[in-house]
Amino acid sequence: MRECEKCAGVWLDVAALEKICADREQQSAVLGGASPVPSHELQSEQRIRYAPCPQCGQLMNRINFARCSGVIVDICKGHGTWFDAQELSAIVQFIRGGGLEVARRKEKDEIEFQRQQLRMEEMMAANRTNSEVFYRSDAERLSGLSAAGDLLKFLLE
Repeated sequence: MRECEKCAGVWLDVAALEKICADREQQSAVLGGASPVPSHELQSEQRIRYAPCPQCGQLMNRINFARCSGVIVDICKGHGTWFDAQELSAIVQFIRGGGLEVARRKEKDEIEFQRQQLRMEEMMAANRTNSEVFYRSDAERLSGLSAAGDLLKFLLE
């Protein structure tokens, strides 16, 4: 964990962030050590900018933590996450409020919905394929219906 004294941002490597997300004691340490940043300093950082990873120098991706926290963080997938002033505290509060469980449940629901959609599309494709085996064209389908109607008339007379 590294902290920038100038902007009050915090860099966490992947393992440190995972530990904070999982360990309430670590979360308490983050919340207890968070000092409020004067509002005039927060307002000066309003423009969006992509920051380089402190380890590899590549520009990091900006994402909404857990896709629903409302906290946009900078991530280098291989190295870690940069939290601007107060973002780490906001993430810990999000986690403690059950936000990760809600996010996981939403993700599971979305995956299940996509599986059901895929199954339905596969069934529709299989049905199209099966009907195509019997009827190659609309003309064949109509002639088959006509023949079935003629056979029914013959049997009922």
